[in-house]
Amino acid sequence: MKLLALARKQITAVPVIAVFIAVFAWGIGPLLFLAPEISMNSILFYRVLFWPPVLYLIVRRNGSRLNKGLLKSVLVPGVLFGTSTIFGFTAVTTTSIANATIIGNISTAIVLFVAPKFLNEKVSKLQIVLALTSFAGVVVIVLGAGNAGGSSLHGDFLALINAILWTLYFISSKRRRVDGVDTWQFLFGVSVIQVCVVVPYALITSNDILEISWRDLAFLIVMTLFSGTIGHSFMIWAQKYVDASVSSMILLLGPVISSTGAWLVYKQQISLIQMLGGAVVLASLAGVVRLTNSTNLNNELLSTADPLLNSNP
Repeated sequence: MKLLALARKQITAVPVIAVFIAVFAWGIGPLLFLAPEISMNSILFYRVLFWPPVLYLIVRRNGSRLNKGLLKSVLVPGVLFGTSTIFGFTAVTTTSIANATIIGNISTAIVLFVAPKFLNEKVSKLQIVLALTSFAGVVVIVLGAGNAGGSSLHGDFLALINAILWTLYFISSKRRRVDGVDTWQFLFGVSVIQVCVVVPYALITSNDILEISWRDLAFLIVMTLFSGTIGHSFMIWAQKYVDASVSSMILLLGPVISSTGAWLVYKQQISLIQMLGGAVVLASLAGVVRLTNSTNLNNELLSTADPLLNSNP
């Protein structure tokens, strides 16, 4: 009996480990994004072009057929996602990784303010208080950062806009999902619209698209396959077995991984005030997630913490 109980515990632990792997993959995404030598807009150009073919192969491998009305149904979410991509990627290069990732994660709190009206979800007063507390933590991060670690008010503002755009994307995607469209099909459709938004922007604003090196190409491929597709594959599989509240709590480790990696690899310093502000933000969001179990708030709202669709690299 003890051996059977141990085996069951190990089997249960596997999906949780998969969530940690996905979060780690997403957490190092911003680090990979800063590695290529070509400009940010050129990285955007290649990054968004690489993703649709990979997603299409996954859809076909799963035996799914693309819904005829797919692109029409994802037009609005795709445009919002593409615009969010531009702001999110630009934020990573114009402020510190710590600021960009932590500020980007407050989309979970922003959703709480629109959930009652647009998603017919009930939100507790304590969750609203925690959401406001997370916003206060962001203010502390911004004011306490100064120029430490490459922080800038401009980049912090872009990260905030990204969080707002992501919230709009999330709401529109939940309201426009059509029957018979699984996650991978939906992502493929969104990625196609994303290309239509981002590629013209990159072509207009970049002057070194053709100067990509083999080293840059390698980083872009790793970014697409590991931080993007593999990370999301692990998360999609794990979510079948792990409660949304648990996976969302683990997802809050993403900014910690990114910030620690930025300190180790790129020597981006983090001030004590930034650390305190970040702790307030993450603790507040953890409280929001934890309280979901005791309210009528739909667990699917917690998926706003998904860094891949939150336009982080």
